[in-house]
Amino acid sequence: MKRTVRAAQWTMWAMVVCVLAACAAPTLRPAPTPASPIAIPTVQATAPARTLSPTLVPRGLSPTPRKAILTPIPPVAPLPTARPRQFDDVDARALLAALFPDVKLTPVDDVFRVNDDPTWTMWVNARVEGQFTQDTVELAAIIANDAPHLSAEQARRYAPWGSFLAIFQTRNGGLQVAQRAFLFPTAMSPLAFDARIDRAADFDHDGQNELLIITTATRLGITTTAAFLYMWNDQAFVPLWSAPVGEDNTGALNQAEYFVVASEIRLADINGDGMDEILVDGTRVDYAMDALGLPDTDREIARRSERRLYRWGGAAFVPDNARTTPLPTLATRSSP
Repeated sequence: MKRTVRAAQWTMWAMVVCVLAACAAPTLRPAPTPASPIAIPTVQATAPARTLSPTLVPRGLSPTPRKAILTPIPPVAPLPTARPRQFDDVDARALLAALFPDVKLTPVDDVFRVNDDPTWTMWVNARVEGQFTQDTVELAAIIANDAPHLSAEQARRYAPWGSFLAIFQTRNGGLQVAQRAFLFPTAMSPLAFDARIDRAADFDHDGQNELLIITTATRLGITTTAAFLYMWNDQAFVPLWSAPVGEDNTGALNQAEYFVVASEIRLADINGDGMDEILVDGTRVDYAMDALGLPDTDREIARRSERRLYRWGGAAFVPDNARTTPLPTLATRSSP
């Protein structure tokens, strides 16, 4: 009986020892099997590559600067050869001092007072460079002399009242007067008679320039404009042509009609004879009158055009009536 009990106890202790041993031993886990690599399929592009817009640049990229492409515009005609300019640094005081070296010039605004006389002023009205009297570059200038109280001796010594033409040259490093011509004898003050050089022309293409001069006179509210073409004939300046080219009577009173005439003057060889003709294209605008008989410049009655052509006649320009388009006749006038 005792032997049976002791055998059962030993069996129980053996089972306990086995259980404790099993709990104390480390658990052996199998090593993980490495995963098979995942194959990423290659996608081939079927669409053409896109070009990035220069205004949408991805972050981190710098736009490539593009070279500007400029298409040159071909000139219509070659530019003319510039004539050498020698008088750009010569001012009005130098011109007047060369003309009258013994006078005192005091600048007052844009004119010069002469010899401290409050009634005597001079100024340079216009100037242009060219070849007028000799084969060298010269300066043509129109001088205005407003001296109504000069004595006859002073007028002979200096200049008569009005405007005159002077030609200047540079000789021996200085400014000298080559010619002085009194082209505009008039009883009007130079303030009311404006004479200006419009351009240096060469109508006969001989290399020598002629002077196209425009004068504007105002009297009793009526302004008239005339053109003159002068040429040096080795002794004096002679007129080759003159004609009225403008009129404005809208500043006058008691006029039967009110109008403004303006013209454009061109020199061109029309018939191919080597001599330029003078073309005067004029436009006349007629105005209605208001209840007081004054011009109403806001109401045009008519706008008409004309063309006058002058050809070289051997000694002067003469009208070419065959190629002249006269001013059309105005049929009726509007009442106020």
